[in-house]
Amino acid sequence: MKIKNINFLAKANIKGNRKSIFITAFMVILVISLTLISSYAVTINRAVTDYKNDIRARMITFSPIDNGAVTDELKSKLMSFDHVEDIYELKGIINQYMDVVDVSDENGEYKDFYKGNEDLKGSLNLYPLIGDEKMDVMAGKSLDESPVYSCIIPSLFYPFEYENTDSDLNYIDGESLIGKTITVTPSNGDGLEVFYNIDPELAMYENKTMYLPAIEYKLKVVGVYYSEPTTKGYYNHIFVSEDTGVQIIQDAFDASIIDLNDERSNAVHWYKTPSLHDHFIVVDDYDNIVPLCNELNEAGYFVFSDPELGIQEETVKSSKVFKILSVFMISASLILCIVILIQSTVLSLFNRKGEIGLLKAIGYKNSQIFKCMYFEQLILTIRGCAIGAVISALVIAVMNFMFNHDTYINRLYVVNWTDYLIFLAVSLALAVVVPLICQLISLCKINKIQPKDAMN
Repeated sequence: MKIKNINFLAKANIKGNRKSIFITAFMVILVISLTLISSYAVTINRAVTDYKNDIRARMITFSPIDNGAVTDELKSKLMSFDHVEDIYELKGIINQYMDVVDVSDENGEYKDFYKGNEDLKGSLNLYPLIGDEKMDVMAGKSLDESPVYSCIIPSLFYPFEYENTDSDLNYIDGESLIGKTITVTPSNGDGLEVFYNIDPELAMYENKTMYLPAIEYKLKVVGVYYSEPTTKGYYNHIFVSEDTGVQIIQDAFDASIIDLNDERSNAVHWYKTPSLHDHFIVVDDYDNIVPLCNELNEAGYFVFSDPELGIQEETVKSSKVFKILSVFMISASLILCIVILIQSTVLSLFNRKGEIGLLKAIGYKNSQIFKCMYFEQLILTIRGCAIGAVISALVIAVMNFMFNHDTYINRLYVVNWTDYLIFLAVSLALAVVVPLICQLISLCKINKIQPKDAMN
């Protein structure tokens, strides 16, 4: 039997099938559940997973003020606790808000830096890496292979102050600044803000703040990292090596009136004594932070989790909701679709027993009748798949446009079209396979129908 004949019979039978509209409708719901809800579930869960895997999200602050000097012996005790992956000393500054003084290249001032943002003040957040922390780059060189006072910037760069909202910002392409030099100085009018701990053996447990001269630092852009709203990668975050963080505070000390040879100074004593520096305990898994904190507190240590970069708790909760909703909607839609297809097939066989007998009487084989009935169901499911695909694609396109022009953090909800296409392919596979299974189940009944049944 030719395809066009099968198609003709299938369409004719669809018109007489009262459940055809339900089959198409449930297929639409199934496709939307798979492509739309699942795409957002995967997108949000990926963002949450990336956040949890980020080393800064797995750090616990351990301060000498609360626990005494962090000696090698104390470090060994801490390393003996379960889930402790490593311990890093804070050797330089932790992070600093910086004002942008200017941006230059080999020809002098790079005026294009302010293009479109001429009336705004340059401002960014400088983060030195800690311990063995690494930053991958998508263009240029990494900090590992670059000299002191090198920096890497985000792919979407916006180092300017803004008012009220950070939606639809005029971002700078980070790659356009590779090779340029960004001159910065501490934003705080009092200078470079440095927190230091007083030796608990010399005085009371105390943490103090000192302000070192606000000198200028020239940072050469050597690479660009991919900016992500949930992990390292906020639009105004630039990263420098740990050595650069140490050099920044060293240069500030050199420019100050503080004598680094004066051991009577609490600030100098802190600076030259690593055991008085704050440390970070790196936990092997984000979900083990609370149990480890409880265990350390029970052992007499005072610790608290203070990740510098992260996402809102609502995002974590929404990821769980989307995950549950996705599983429920897909399961419910798939089950209902299969049930209706089976019912439709069974009723179709019962109501069209005479028609099938007639087809056999005029020479149609079982395989040809099977193809005709399968094609009938296939048209319905493919039709539903197409409608569902169009609806979900339009919704994702509109939402992606809105999130891309909304606040930066909401970019984490932008769906990757590759994820959408994968789920669409799965939907299409179900649209082909499910009717086939239903028809295979009914194949034995088709074989039992005889030409004489055409008279019934």
